[in-house]
Amino acid sequence: MDNLIMVIPPEGARKTVSYWKTGFYHIAQGANVPIVLGFLDYRRKAGGIGPTFYPTGRIKEDMQEIKAFYATITGKYHDMFSNAALKS
Repeated sequence: MDNLIMVIPPEGARKTVSYWKTGFYHIAQGANVPIVLGFLDYRRKAGGIGPTFYPTGRIKEDMQEIKAFYATITGKYHDMFSNAALKS
């Protein structure tokens, strides 16, 4: 069986954003596949794989859970990180 792994970063580093992009969520939900939360924490100089997350279709609640996981992760350009909201 063939496998496909797609990596989509949750937030860009070129500018501060006001809203989280949700394409990764819709792709996973439409394909009926899980989202694996990976990270690079520059403050701790650590990287890894977090929990496997299964989209429920309740995007607001699901994105809160995803954001909670990343709340303690420090990105490379942490000064550009914003507490971006989910676009309505």
